[in-house]
Parts: sequence; structure tokens; C-alpha cells
Amino acid sequence: MANLETRLKALVEQETPAFELFLVGHSGSPAGFYRFYVDGEEPVTMNRLSAFTRHVSQKIDEGDFGDRKFTFEISTPGADKPLADLRQLPKHCGRTLEIETVEGAKMEAKLIALEGTELQLEEQIVLKGKKTETRPMQLAWENIKNATIKITFN
Repeated sequence: MANLETRLKALVEQETPAFELFLVGHSGSPAGFYRFYVDGEEPVTMNRLSAFTRHVSQKIDEGDFGDRKFTFEISTPGADKPLADLRQLPKHCGRTLEIETVEGAKMEAKLIALEGTELQLEEQIVLKGKKTETRPMQLAWENIKNATIKITFN
């Protein structure tokens, strides 16, 4: 029998499309605690997340997942977590990303658009003094090691 974490992950991945969700991460512990992070191309509401969790719970109850007790949790990754899937990007157009490239360069840039796997960005360049200049740039998703939404409070 495949290990429990693998079976639970497969179940979550199988059921996400019906709720217009996709799996972006997961973790498990030897103590039997499994956490799954899902997201959607549109913002994920609490109602949709709750309905999905109930649905998966019912599938677990109906299935054969062994006699060992375990706990599972399904949530969204949260605003401070790195973006893990290209499908997460379109809903964040207009927001500033903190980006680290695979080469190790770090930058902040506003996401303008997504064309295929190319991010259309605007980087703010600080010139002499407090003067800034906006520079358009493109960056392929595969060249990004880490991208996180920059949280701002107005």
C-alpha cells in the first residue's frame, strides 16, 4: 500500500478541478498531520475552501485510508508564501512582486501581465536622490527561483 501522504495528495489533486482549484504545496509529518495548500485562478473564498474540505473529508471517509489515525488540513498558502504555480499569477496583475532569479538576482517589480510563461514587469529603478524611473522588463517563469507578493498597507 502506498504511503498515506502520497494517497492523500493524489486524492486532493484528483478532486481540485471540480472546485476550480489546484494544489500548490503540501507537507506531512510522522505524527500523522498532513497539510495541503490549494489555490485558484480566481481568489479562493472561504465558502469554496470549506466546501472542498468537506468534499475531500467525505472521500476519505468513503475510501480505504487505513486504520492509523491522522489529521489533514486544507488551506490556501497565504499572502506571505511564495507563488508556486504559474496559474497563481494572473490574479496578481498590478501588484508588486519580490523576485529572486535562479541566478541569485533580487528585485521588486510590478506584475503588469502574463503572456504564456513570460512575466511582463515594471521595475522601479532608484536614480540619484529620490528620483525613480520605471523600466519595463520580461522574465520567464522558469528563470524565477522565488516570487512573493509584496504586502503593502495604505
